[in-house]
Amino acid sequence: MDIDELYRAYVNDVYRFVFSLTKNKYLTEDIVQETFTRAYLHVNNFNSPPNKAWLFTVSRNIFYDYIRTNKSTSDKELNFSRLPDSDESPEEKLFQKENIKNLHEEIMNLQENYRTAIICFYVRELSYREAAIAMDVTETNFKSILFRAKNKLRQSLNRKGERLE
Repeated sequence: MDIDELYRAYVNDVYRFVFSLTKNKYLTEDIVQETFTRAYLHVNNFNSPPNKAWLFTVSRNIFYDYIRTNKSTSDKELNFSRLPDSDESPEEKLFQKENIKNLHEEIMNLQENYRTAIICFYVRELSYREAAIAMDVTETNFKSILFRAKNKLRQSLNRKGERLE
């Protein structure tokens, strides 16, 4: 499979994967372009052509590099909450915003594979199988990573006096 076939076969999957991380059309386009540029540059380094899991891994790493270098804007672009609209008081809304901010900080402080598992399963709402493919691990391994990630996150939030529900 040459790079053109690779692009045609996987560009839509990679785009959806990256968009689920970024929620930003322009950033997604940049990351997808960089992913396929790297595939083009490294296609001769493989015994067999890169596959979808490899492209997902590359795009995820490019996204994490972006977050690390643009930490001040990443808080606005990632939304770890799914809060419904309601008639809450300003105090309740402020309290919820603070909890979401703390949750986001604690997720970003997790080691990379734990953070990735949380994002894949809870933010991107991937199935166990899809998340395992995205992380390039077995489904059983993914479940184990997710379990440990939730425990670490729960412990961290409990130390801060917050609850993970």
